[in-house]
Amino acid sequence: MGKKVVLPWKKTVLLLALVCIAIGPFFGQTDTSYIHKGLLRVAGTFAIGDMPENKITNAYLTGNLEYYPDKTVSFRGDAYFLMNSLTENSILKANDAIYFGGVYHFRTHSAFDLVFGFQPGVSYTQMLKADGQNDVATICPLASVVTGFNFFAEKWFHIQVNVRYTIGQHLSQTTEMSISELSFNFGLGFNLF
Repeated sequence: MGKKVVLPWKKTVLLLALVCIAIGPFFGQTDTSYIHKGLLRVAGTFAIGDMPENKITNAYLTGNLEYYPDKTVSFRGDAYFLMNSLTENSILKANDAIYFGGVYHFRTHSAFDLVFGFQPGVSYTQMLKADGQNDVATICPLASVVTGFNFFAEKWFHIQVNVRYTIGQHLSQTTEMSISELSFNFGLGFNLF
């Protein structure tokens, strides 16, 4: 008899089942006071971003500040600072951004806070021209959607994980290029009451 082959979709289903089993107890907890009206939280994170149209991968230092006027809605501002492009000979020299917008929080009755939001923003970008010289740095409009979760481990701090998709265009007289990016960030945050 030949060796039994496990199909890739079976591995994916198994992985998803294990994740659901692992996080399942968090959804069953009684409602906590960690997520409440008036909560102000701040987080510092690291992010990895991929610009598929340009084949550029970037590393960012990020941070955000969020205020909850209600348990299910918040206002959030994010800042991204380009630490380095991880792609060799990248034409991207600067790509710092700030975002601000609304975030919806799905009720879970636990310390697990699922989020989805829309945040417009602006970026400060600079590219390398074809002749090897730096192009003029410009301010570019952005639109982004963000999803992820906060896990409130204690009253005073939480863990944050987000995925963001940003749509944008580097606007310059000499270089016009997409700066659309899919980024993943994770880090530690503090809750201020």
